[in-house]
Amino acid sequence: MQYHNFHTHTRYSDGHDTPREMIEEALSRGFTSLGFSDHSFAWFESYYSMSEEGTVRQFREIRQLADEYRGRIRIYAGIELDGESAIPTLDYDFILSSVHEAVRHGRSFPIDSGKEQHLALVRELYGGSYTDFTKDYYMRLTEHVIRNRTDIVGHLDLPTKYSTCPEDDPRYRDAAIEAVREIVKHCKVFELNTGAIARGLRTVPYPAAFLLDEIKAQGGAMIVNSDCHYRAKLTCWFDEAEEYLAAHGFRRFDNQRLNDRIDGVTLWK
Repeated sequence: MQYHNFHTHTRYSDGHDTPREMIEEALSRGFTSLGFSDHSFAWFESYYSMSEEGTVRQFREIRQLADEYRGRIRIYAGIELDGESAIPTLDYDFILSSVHEAVRHGRSFPIDSGKEQHLALVRELYGGSYTDFTKDYYMRLTEHVIRNRTDIVGHLDLPTKYSTCPEDDPRYRDAAIEAVREIVKHCKVFELNTGAIARGLRTVPYPAAFLLDEIKAQGGAMIVNSDCHYRAKLTCWFDEAEEYLAAHGFRRFDNQRLNDRIDGVTLWK
């Protein structure tokens, strides 16, 4: 099992634990590093995003904790940057790029904040067309990754969270595959995200098997992240992920470099 996680939320956004509690949990599980990635501030009203003031306080606290725990565990200050957020001005160690919000005609709906709200966004913003919604989602995710200094691509196929998206539709698959082929030119590392498994919403991680195969074919790499909101779920499905990735032709490489600040990472290529 790998001993790090780079998709970790705290009470500063929509997590349930403090940064210190997360670090202590990571230490108890033998982690060598932990990356924090609370949700970035955005213009739309959101229960899950950090406030502008909270963004600064979170960054300062993570930096202080990194100094305090130095020699015991490496702590990294990152951000889960939403597609509707401004480019960060703080000196983050890494950026995890995700799209959580569908925005159209001056309105926004969260993509993954409940099945009914998810259905409402497709109905009200896209006239009930999942084809139009998912094409727009993948286009916006691609533009987001290209526009920002992305180190990790977050939960690639988030629209499938509630099993409402027609994943077998060739039009959906074409849009998703096209996104992978363009994104990998700008960011090689995608996350195998086990967060929906932790919440009992899925039995397999993001991304879907056909997207894993495409990432592999395009020379991309995977990092296992638990999208952790509860410290008890910090390593959710980490053991199973080893066999899952191997079954899709990925090989494990330890002590890899994520960017010019972060090394000692397990990547699957």
